[in-house]
Amino acid sequence: MNEFFGKDRADDLFLIQIRLFRLAQAKWNVDEEKCSSIFNKYKVYDYIGTCYDFFHIQGDDANLLDIESYLVNNGAAI
Repeated sequence: MNEFFGKDRADDLFLIQIRLFRLAQAKWNVDEEKCSSIFNKYKVYDYIGTCYDFFHIQGDDANLLDIESYLVNNGAAI
């Protein structure tokens, strides 16, 4: 049962990361390369993983606002 939960959580996390990447790309009006550069430079994927317990129950808009605050607090210009 634990193996299933781990896989389910990993799959869910992956889908959240993709969804937030696409939302950020659209909101910030940047192409995939630029958005990927921001996400990688500031370790946004790791941040999403750290916040998974909150992000999987919040809405996408709230999650993206949280990511934007995280980025600004870490010196990103978005």
